[in-house]
Amino acid sequence: MRKISIIGGGQAGLLLGFALLDKGYSVSLYTDRSPEQVLNSRIPSTAFLFESTLATERELGLNFWEDLVPYGEGMHVDFRGPDGSIGLTVQGRLGDLQGQALDQRTKFSRWLQEFPRRGGKLVIQAVSVADLEKIAAESDLTMVAAGKGQINAFFARDDERSVHSAPPRNLAAMLLTGPKLTGDHPWKRVPFRPLRFNFIAGVGEYFSLPFYTHTRGECRSFLFEAIPGGPMDRFQDARDGHELLEIARQVIAEFAPDDLHHMEGAELTDEDAWLKGAFVPTVRKPIGQLPSGACVMAIGDTAVLNDPIAGQGSNNAARMVRHLVARIVANGNAAFDAAWMKDTFETFWDESASYTTAFTNALLNPPGEPVMTVLGAASQHPPVADAFMRCFDNPRNYWPWIADLDEARRFVAERTEERCAA
Repeated sequence: MRKISIIGGGQAGLLLGFALLDKGYSVSLYTDRSPEQVLNSRIPSTAFLFESTLATERELGLNFWEDLVPYGEGMHVDFRGPDGSIGLTVQGRLGDLQGQALDQRTKFSRWLQEFPRRGGKLVIQAVSVADLEKIAAESDLTMVAAGKGQINAFFARDDERSVHSAPPRNLAAMLLTGPKLTGDHPWKRVPFRPLRFNFIAGVGEYFSLPFYTHTRGECRSFLFEAIPGGPMDRFQDARDGHELLEIARQVIAEFAPDDLHHMEGAELTDEDAWLKGAFVPTVRKPIGQLPSGACVMAIGDTAVLNDPIAGQGSNNAARMVRHLVARIVANGNAAFDAAWMKDTFETFWDESASYTTAFTNALLNPPGEPVMTVLGAASQHPPVADAFMRCFDNPRNYWPWIADLDEARRFVAERTEERCAA
């Protein structure tokens, strides 16, 4: 039985570990926190999972909360001026590609408990360079999914694929519960439970998603993405979640005043239901060489770390897991050498991750003419809006029209003709 070791207990590391156990591999997973520590920590993100990712978890029997977590059924997007005025609204349904957002503290703590029950070896420790050398020497393949951890220093930045040299946004997030935030139709303008997006020109963005946490059940997540130095960039001095919430009220009042009434009676789901910070989105070379010469492979956020504006982090991880499992199985008893690692990553980059990264980076900038052509049509024609939103499940589907005006016009024409034919 081939032995595979994974460093990191997040979406990529855990999901890959379970998938490989399901295929009969011997899998050891190393993480620096116990299930109890994960459960009682600060929220790590507000990740939303679209249907293709949920399907992967469902196939592995890891969807323990599917009947509890509210579905996000579509997206309601307002494009606003810096004074908060709405210039364009696009509203589309996800249909069978609807998704869910579950507190990763809830999820990962349970998954860590489940991993040894299914035959995996779970090791709770911080992994040093010496530890990594030993692990790699004892394993047929060692993969690192350490997110933003220091161990990422083994993987060089890919300058050609990494377009950011500084954080494009300063981030703040929180989980809130309140009388006007939950339920089937919390937004009067939206006839379904929405992912609520606001793009504010020259200021930044804020998002509100249906969410579930073990501390309070159904709630909503809020994520603020402030352009550094801009008028929304006021969260970083907050000393706790309560101060963060008060700043959020001020920001919404100023830049999305028609949403402010949703904040009446809103409160944090728990004292740890908040985060703030910033990071530089980075694509790294997939191979890390240890002092001994042994090679380890980057996966998940260690390989491709994007800004959360497009909600692709955990979804990209799941797509990579599916790719990795197929390549590992196909490799049979051959060596998992540097050539295999490079080819495996490059194939995934070409087929998937390059599109995810390009789409994410596009949302951080004013939309070009092809996108504005589609958005303008989407504001008037629901089939166009629905098609646009459904591409979030797999950003590759935005191409070629996202970058080509003629293709964008064809995209619009096909969907408006479909509606007329119906």
